[in-house]
Amino acid sequence: MRFISKLACDLAVVIPAIALAACSGSGSAGPPGPAPEVSAITLDVVPSADAAGIYLAAEDGYFARQGLAVTIKPVSDGEHGMDDLQTGAAQLVAGNYVSFILAQVAGSSSLRLIADTAQLRPGNQALYVPAGSPYKTAAALVSAHAGVGVAAPHSIGSVLLGSLLAADGYQADALTQVPEAAGDLPGLLADHKVAAAWLPEPLGTVAEQEYGAVPVADSDQGALRNLPIGAVAGGTPWVRAHPDTVAAFLRALDAGQQAAGTDRAAVERALVKYGVAPSAEIAATMTLGSYPLAMDVPVMQRVPDAMYECRLIPRKYDIADMIQPESGEVR
Repeated sequence: MRFISKLACDLAVVIPAIALAACSGSGSAGPPGPAPEVSAITLDVVPSADAAGIYLAAEDGYFARQGLAVTIKPVSDGEHGMDDLQTGAAQLVAGNYVSFILAQVAGSSSLRLIADTAQLRPGNQALYVPAGSPYKTAAALVSAHAGVGVAAPHSIGSVLLGSLLAADGYQADALTQVPEAAGDLPGLLADHKVAAAWLPEPLGTVAEQEYGAVPVADSDQGALRNLPIGAVAGGTPWVRAHPDTVAAFLRALDAGQQAAGTDRAAVERALVKYGVAPSAEIAATMTLGSYPLAMDVPVMQRVPDAMYECRLIPRKYDIADMIQPESGEVR
């Protein structure tokens, strides 16, 4: 994973292309570097298409080639993953940026971001209403003071929903967010238990194909276009004490990200195997995000900026303070 610092803003057109070129070619993780300090780690993963690069790095043997045995442990949300970091039950966690930043700003965790794993694309996350709903727009939902089902409060859905409302001239809390288990949301929407639901893929495709739900607002628009949504983080002490392990992990992940971005069929198989997509049919029709090969600080900064605008954090936050440069990088 290449690191693009704030000092590189003027080279923003050139550096990503170099990073992509450096990662293209055979699709392998390349030669191993220095031996990792530990040979086995546990990686907590919130099951989602955002983690496709991780799944492929495991499936295609990229972690093993770097001398790492990586146990992928599914967790319901980033909070559980961060608890595991603190107890040592996991060394790294893959989840959404918002949970990581909230914990860092609150001081409940000391985290280092080591990889940007996924960014929004059109259709990847959207606001849905059930078939036959009288609400055709977000504005109509606001006027009715409707409740919107979300997988977790104060998470990536809160930012996407709040930013969408702000773009329409409403306060970020103009709609009441109703936390529900993510997998239950399509059914609750169909049963009109919630007036609308914020659904990431593959839940959006499930809701459309199995229940006839209708998208009324897509996340990937305006200030949110291509917003970073998925990341890998570790506890600061562990990350700093294991630079060669982190470097080995990233070499493998780099190859997995490349595969995720170029081999749709492989992604589909992995998402079914790891329980992200409930069927091959859903995996084949769901909308994927993109899988970056670089940690681009100005791009990643958009997440805490959006969180501040949505009042999820009390002050502006510099995400560079959380980012762990690769070995040899100077920030």
